[in-house]
Amino acid sequence: MYARALSRLNKTTSLRKQILYPVLFSLVATGFILGLTYLLNPNTVLDINDSESIETAPWVVAIFLGPPIETFLFQTLLLLVVKRITELWGQADNWFPAFLVTSTVFATAHGVMESSLYLAFINTLTRAPLAIALALLAISQRTQKRGRPFLTVTLAHGFYNLMVFFLVISLNLLLLA
Repeated sequence: MYARALSRLNKTTSLRKQILYPVLFSLVATGFILGLTYLLNPNTVLDINDSESIETAPWVVAIFLGPPIETFLFQTLLLLVVKRITELWGQADNWFPAFLVTSTVFATAHGVMESSLYLAFINTLTRAPLAIALALLAISQRTQKRGRPFLTVTLAHGFYNLMVFFLVISLNLLLLA
């Protein structure tokens, strides 16, 4: 699945599509995970919604400042360190360990701030699709001759956060109605 997704992403020549498809995939997958979570325990979604509220999450930071910092830490620094270790082990063309570590650490880093272990797990789980999409996008851009991994991943991450912002606002408006 990893190889097929990476292959499809590499075949896409439009930078706009390379950003849009992973973000849409992430949003749909996150919505699916939240839907399943709601079926299991409706209060969990409300708890996550509270942790994502405007008062507790500075959205300017989440949309404009957070993505470049996180892209540098996870999809650049960590990705390249793990890739370098993989190369030292004699597997120069293998990006999978870097993909796996980067995705796992990125998703987990977003869950550690929650008040309970259960919410941390759910928050990590809801970040997994984005983590996978951003890692794939970073690897795809790094393997292309004229790729721009930092810019592309930062834009995709910021766009995702913007979409989540609109979804949270919509949910809050629905809850007020």
